[in-house]
Amino acid sequence: MNIWAMKGMRVSLLVGALMAASSVAAWVVQPRQLMAQTASIDHNVPAQFGDWKQLKDGMPQMALSVTPDGQRSEEQPYDEVVMRTYVNSKGERVMLALAYAREQRQEVKIHRPEVCYRAQGYRPLEEVRSALPQASGSAIPGLRLLMDSGNRLEAVSYWIRVGHAYPRGGLDTRMTILKDGLSGVVPDAILVRASSILSKQDDAAGAYERQERFLAELVQATRPEAKRMLVAQN
Repeated sequence: MNIWAMKGMRVSLLVGALMAASSVAAWVVQPRQLMAQTASIDHNVPAQFGDWKQLKDGMPQMALSVTPDGQRSEEQPYDEVVMRTYVNSKGERVMLALAYAREQRQEVKIHRPEVCYRAQGYRPLEEVRSALPQASGSAIPGLRLLMDSGNRLEAVSYWIRVGHAYPRGGLDTRMTILKDGLSGVVPDAILVRASSILSKQDDAAGAYERQERFLAELVQATRPEAKRMLVAQN
């Protein structure tokens, strides 16, 4: 065998080894464990709890929808959406939106409300990171938004759970999905959003506090099988 043939064989062996290594690496990091849950949010989240009762005719909310064929896409990443309006004995109303996605991937992931509101003509008056307290004494990392469309002023409190984390931004979400993927896990996710229509901006502080109490009571009153979807279980 001449020297050129030997060099060619070595190159072929090296290329083959690199391809094999790449295949093994791809297999190692390929997510294989799904965190998806099967409980129905609509059936398990209570229509009445504490001083709150669901209104039969809810108020119009910022749109969240699923595709009729059940196929997720970048525009429609959800598997189940629940939108309700609750009222308490004082006549105060809180709108609730729950949007669940069984799988989170870099190309198809849950939408952040501040982006959706802007896309539908709202401008942000306030956007603040907040720790949303729970009845257990813990707190969930979330955000407060004050959005104005010109003819509708809305205060919003929300969190997004992705797997066991609560990312507060797009980059945080991508890093959470990447971290889980490297561990062989495809995380699920949910948006938990409470919102209120305001008559003036000065009412925002009271609305945020009311929304926080509402969300804490909601989580506490939700059945265990659905509660695992609303909040991270460590």
